[in-house]
Amino acid sequence: MSFDPENVIDPLRAGFHTLESLNEENLGPEMSLYPHPREETEILTYVREGNLILQEESGRIGQLGTGEFQHLSARRDRRHRALNGSMTRPAHVFQSCITPDSGTLRPLQQQRRFPVAAREGVLLLVASPDGREASLRIHQNVRVYSSVLLLGQHLIHELGLGRGAWLHVVTGRILLREHHLRGGDGAALDDEAAVSFTAEEPAEILLFDLA
Repeated sequence: MSFDPENVIDPLRAGFHTLESLNEENLGPEMSLYPHPREETEILTYVREGNLILQEESGRIGQLGTGEFQHLSARRDRRHRALNGSMTRPAHVFQSCITPDSGTLRPLQQQRRFPVAAREGVLLLVASPDGREASLRIHQNVRVYSSVLLLGQHLIHELGLGRGAWLHVVTGRILLREHHLRGGDGAALDDEAAVSFTAEEPAEILLFDLA
């Protein structure tokens, strides 16, 4: 859990910019994801490894497999459950909640697989407010990128005025300025012109460009 709302001394307990939470889950066989907040929120789920079974209150059932991202606009009147679909293998899952833009949240659910080959050495856009470049469309001025890096690869992402960034290391190790970040680590950047980092070993990252 990147932001702990129960930790009163955590300066990021209420989230960072419009990113409310980012949880990494290693689900054992048939285990469920932690329920999403009851308030309206934009949920982005990434299955790095394994398979999730998605169950809606209506009875509808879907699946989310390795390499797939799902966006869900969760309203107060909708209930969802996601659980590891395997009886023998674990599932490695990342789930973030993003504060939606003003107004009534419009129901939306979509998912897409982004192959590793398309993410190698680049920041591939996986979610955006306008769905550009075949990304998932979310109700907020946020852009989410995924990248898989080889040793020594260096990436730079420019930020607009007044925006922040959250860089999360999924696996491996990267160098962000003088900071060595490993799998599970995250870093908040504010009032910066750009995010610049280098892979110190093969790595995978998620980058949130936040309003």
